[in-house]
Amino acid sequence: MAHQLSQFSSILRENESLAPFTWLQIGGPTRFLVEPNTVDEASEVLSVCHQQSIPVRLLGGGSNVLVREAGFAGATMLLSGPGFSHISQSGTLLTCGAGAKLSHVVGHAVGLGLGGLEHLIAIPGTVGGAVRGNSGSDEGDISQSIHSAKILSKDGQIRTVTRNEMAFTHRASGLDGVALIEVTFSLMESDPEVLTKRQQTFWILKRRAQPSFPERAALAFVDPVGHKAAELIHQAGMLGTVEGAVRMSTSYPNYLIASSGATSGQVLTLLDRVKQGVHDRSGVQLQQYLQIW
Repeated sequence: MAHQLSQFSSILRENESLAPFTWLQIGGPTRFLVEPNTVDEASEVLSVCHQQSIPVRLLGGGSNVLVREAGFAGATMLLSGPGFSHISQSGTLLTCGAGAKLSHVVGHAVGLGLGGLEHLIAIPGTVGGAVRGNSGSDEGDISQSIHSAKILSKDGQIRTVTRNEMAFTHRASGLDGVALIEVTFSLMESDPEVLTKRQQTFWILKRRAQPSFPERAALAFVDPVGHKAAELIHQAGMLGTVEGAVRMSTSYPNYLIASSGATSGQVLTLLDRVKQGVHDRSGVQLQQYLQIW
């Protein structure tokens, strides 16, 4: 390794396929795959990449990422180590690493008698991914429960930002270009038994609306304000639409499913076809949920 990242050889691999790290199992290699063990390591990697003009992307659970076959000519950082999955409580504040699974954090909060997150129980992926995309349900968005967060800027500097500074909008945040490393939620004291029942109810309802994982499935579109993407897709007659080895699910209208041999091009073509079909039928412009690398 002649590049400046050679000092991180113990946590770095070169030309590693990103497909296994995404739910759709599609995509080419990243020039560098880095798995830091601590926040300090992540900070150092970002600092070196910044100095060397190496672009960096963060990959969480991979549930909403589509990687093109060309891959990514930069460094992909996985926050999968134990240094990024901690969960701790201080009164009604719950702090967790961005790499923690959202379902684990929700279950932990419920067990502690802290309410406010239980409606998010069946959302896949990590806390970092959920916060970045402002995931939510009919009950509200994850941003409503956020107190603050720790982020790493592009040059590796650590700073704390408040909920307002994170600039949340519908299914989006203003966190592009920074690494989210820790989130603190402000929750409400509640009866653990009541919370457990609420969590179970949300789990059952959500499971009826999404495929069982880990099938190679991904949510296709964001629900537009005032609409359900699944209903719009159904009304437009786009259920089961096929493009190569990718198809829209017939049982779960807003999910696409990839089979062996599926390509990113097929996914993008399918998304465009469904978008057009929905727009022609209802006049609503769907926004894709998948992040395209």
